[in-house]
Amino acid sequence: MLLLLAWATGAFDVSLDRYSPLHFLFFWAPTLSALTVVALTQGHRGLKAYLQRMLQVRFKWRWWTAVVVGVPLLKLLAWGLADDPSPPEILNTALPAGAMLVAAVMAATTGPLGELGWRGFALPLLQRRVNGLLAAIIIGAVWSLWYLPWLLPGTVMDWSPGGDSIPAIVRFFAGGIALSITATVIFNGSGGSIPLAILFHWLNGYPHMWELEAHVAYVDTVITLTTAVILIFILRRRYLSRSNLSTDVTPGLPEPGRQQPQAP
Repeated sequence: MLLLLAWATGAFDVSLDRYSPLHFLFFWAPTLSALTVVALTQGHRGLKAYLQRMLQVRFKWRWWTAVVVGVPLLKLLAWGLADDPSPPEILNTALPAGAMLVAAVMAATTGPLGELGWRGFALPLLQRRVNGLLAAIIIGAVWSLWYLPWLLPGTVMDWSPGGDSIPAIVRFFAGGIALSITATVIFNGSGGSIPLAILFHWLNGYPHMWELEAHVAYVDTVITLTTAVILIFILRRRYLSRSNLSTDVTPGLPEPGRQQPQAP
């Protein structure tokens, strides 16, 4: 249905190889894995509690504002600081509202939904055993490794950073880990809000808004790294230490392997 809408509105080029079942399986695999584990260990009650977190939109306005305003501003800053940049394609293209909406929905149905697995499941479990910063680095490294095959030149998404492949891969991993650190601060600061994690991922990965040329992508990575370093220095004790971490996967239910408080 979404493919038909994309074709009808002219939102972007429709390609069955790019939006095939395998394409969606790749992006949804972390979430599908999390759902499987929760179902096997906690049954339908666990699944219900896990999925209800999607409806728990904890509106801590400073965090929602930081994401909604901050991410686009940082992307535009990357364009502004790059040497002789051309404006983002979206600023040069007049698309009808329907086309923009379809493009936005298509972008949201892939990578962002994986946050149910990355931030909604893996991160809380890791934060039970290590501090938030180490958990963010681990998730970021695995996250980057997972997406790397999909982004290399010659694949469906045809990520062509230019130059030598090794520096480009290093930059990709560094950016992925930095994004994971920022996402972890946002996740813990917002009280474990999965909808906000999805929004953060969506704004960072909306391809028709941020199709970065190679020289702009380098500046974007520097800004992403700088943002993560600033957050570490300012908010590490509050949201990346062993305190104030969101560790709930299925709130309200006893979770396997988690020590429950003893009754007095």
